[in-house]
Amino acid sequence: MKIVSIVLGVVVTLATTTVNAQQPAELPPTHPFLIQNSVYPSIHFDAAQTDTTALPVWKGETRIEPSQVQWLPGVTTIGTVHRPYQDGEQAIFFSGGNRIGKIRVTDQHFEIIDEVALPGHEDDNMSTTEIRRIAKAMESNLNDEKKYLAEYNKFLSQTKQGSATVGNGTYTLMDKDGYYYAGWGTTVYKVGDVRPGDVHSPIEIVKTYDVRDGVPADQRDKLSRIFGFAMTYDGHLAVAMPGIIAVMDRDFKGMQYILLGDEAVDNGISVDDKGGIYCVTSKYMRKVVWDGKTLSDKEADGAWKSEYDYVPNPKALSRGAGNTPALMGFGPGDDKLVVLADAGSKISVIAFWRDEIPADFKQKEGTKSRRIADQLPLKIKVPATIEWSPHIYGNGVMMFASAWPDPVKQEDGKVSVFETVLTAGVTREAPVGAEKWSWNSDTKTFKSDWVANVPVQWTLHPVSAASNTVSLALIEDGVYSLSHLDWDTGKEVGKVILGKNPIFNGAGGFFIPLNESDIYVTGVFGPVRLSKP
Repeated sequence: MKIVSIVLGVVVTLATTTVNAQQPAELPPTHPFLIQNSVYPSIHFDAAQTDTTALPVWKGETRIEPSQVQWLPGVTTIGTVHRPYQDGEQAIFFSGGNRIGKIRVTDQHFEIIDEVALPGHEDDNMSTTEIRRIAKAMESNLNDEKKYLAEYNKFLSQTKQGSATVGNGTYTLMDKDGYYYAGWGTTVYKVGDVRPGDVHSPIEIVKTYDVRDGVPADQRDKLSRIFGFAMTYDGHLAVAMPGIIAVMDRDFKGMQYILLGDEAVDNGISVDDKGGIYCVTSKYMRKVVWDGKTLSDKEADGAWKSEYDYVPNPKALSRGAGNTPALMGFGPGDDKLVVLADAGSKISVIAFWRDEIPADFKQKEGTKSRRIADQLPLKIKVPATIEWSPHIYGNGVMMFASAWPDPVKQEDGKVSVFETVLTAGVTREAPVGAEKWSWNSDTKTFKSDWVANVPVQWTLHPVSAASNTVSLALIEDGVYSLSHLDWDTGKEVGKVILGKNPIFNGAGGFFIPLNESDIYVTGVFGPVRLSKP
């Protein structure tokens, strides 16, 4: 079996690696309605939210020099999509903070083509000169948290970023026609090129839709902000937020929805190619079913919900399980599972049967329902929740610590998210640890394969199917780096040392491989491109 990926205009054919001696890894089915030939068509790399790429990692040790770094200073923009054009041109569409924009990334180009400020957020910005000065001042004060945060807080204050806005523009995707979708508050934005198919074209907001307009008036105020955002395999948008799961067409018409009452949704959603939409709330792990006409939460239609272990923790950012559910099992003989970390007093990796529960399956002792295929306590120390979604490749799943041992608190006692992620591993203790498990389809159980006790920043790098590796974004004594670990053994096979500049801090974002030589970083101070020497 081979994986074919068109990367920056070059067709790359990669042999599929094996997860173990018996079973080759199957990747999620190709999505016909996401932008084609893209290395990153939606958040978490695919509709199943597996965080897996077909691109290889840089083996050996690499130390990044200033000449290998391109940086576009700006407001934090976690939402990202890679957009290939028919003429070989390439672009990145980005969103977050106060804006939506487009960057040309053809060859070594790295320049902003256009930006559109979100209505009402036009002034939530700062000059590139001032952002450069702040990043430099922070790098000079790594041993003095007061001065370090004083500079950073100037940036946060001017750009109006904080815990309440961190999710804006995060969950994004692009459809097959090149339209980019992102959410701010309860409103979905559809963005496209003014001149379709032209990488040099400015962009425009084509249409907006406030999800609250599609529900009865007495339900409007119960909906707060978009978090889950995905596309079904028949080309509809799926949206989830506290109080609701909804499906609509790509012009925001015909919205159907299921009201969730007081169930909070603080994470993304995943979809399968049979109409299943998977959403974890503060009470249940849920599957709802879209058949092309109707959205259903009825068991007769294949939907289900299951309780899971949940103990509220004041250090947790999310309500309920802190991570986006990810799908496992894409081969014809694979067990079909949905995986996440729960939020019990002892946090566990937990898998639910996606479809029918095997007739001979007996409920595992200590689990909340027979829907739970297995759950296994984590060996790594987790002070609150796992906030990052699982990384899944073949029958393996990896998670890394993402709750902070010593967070920065606001006056009301709540966690100051941005200040915390910028101090973790610099002036305060970073989250420590990653663990990988494998699913045994014969015994219907997880087993722990390896643990890596390393300090990590709140940023994701995908599994590489080409290299059979998973990568961790490390932060130790103020030094940022990427560590590439063998997927089967956990042994380090490569390292990229980035340095102490805070522009390498993703603050909840991603390292996105663009090709074999370039990595895009959704940095806290704007986009960064790393190029291999």
